[in-house]
Amino acid sequence: MRRNPIRSEGDAFRLTIALAALVAVAGFIGSLTGPVEGIATFAVLALAGLAAYLSVPESERPRPLRTAAQEPHPHAPPPGTRRVLVVANAPLEGEELRERIGDGDDARVELDILAPVLSSRVHLAYTDIDHEMRQARERLRRSLEWARAQGFKARGEIGDANPLTAIEDELRDFGADEVIVVPRDEQDAGWQEQKELESLSEELDVPVVQVAARSARSAQPAA
Repeated sequence: MRRNPIRSEGDAFRLTIALAALVAVAGFIGSLTGPVEGIATFAVLALAGLAAYLSVPESERPRPLRTAAQEPHPHAPPPGTRRVLVVANAPLEGEELRERIGDGDDARVELDILAPVLSSRVHLAYTDIDHEMRQARERLRRSLEWARAQGFKARGEIGDANPLTAIEDELRDFGADEVIVVPRDEQDAGWQEQKELESLSEELDVPVVQVAARSARSAQPAA
């Protein structure tokens, strides 16, 4: 199983601090002995850190999504309600999606629709996500409109620029008995969606499925 060292905002922060410390130590050594020694120091420390990371068994690594899903949920619906977290990478629509959400008892379903901010790596690095934020806001508006027109009780949020952080927040706040990911078209799908599916499938104990809006295909378990 492929490991992803950045699975949450906390992981990203710790990795940034570790890299900054490596650069500082290597720079200090280089200033005393020379640039070649500084580069060698950085390489040795980086390899040692990677080896230490890989030596930790997968079962012992933090599972932030699973932890969030198992904690008390301050805004969970009443007991007996089926909680469905819908990750709206595309606007919600289509009969297949409606049937998957309803699952035979629309009255006992409540949706938590999350519209992640889907940005390119370049825009995310420079925090230039105004356009993507507007897209997420419009996607959420259309998705809530569709859900309520189908008779579902629904709430919604625009997600953090880090989609996994946004999903973790929603799991902690609302909980989920099922997670449905609505993907963008293949030509538009990006690195963030794949990261979402991998982490959700690996960490959660509830069903995780991907349902394409307006698709005639059956819902597929997230791989």
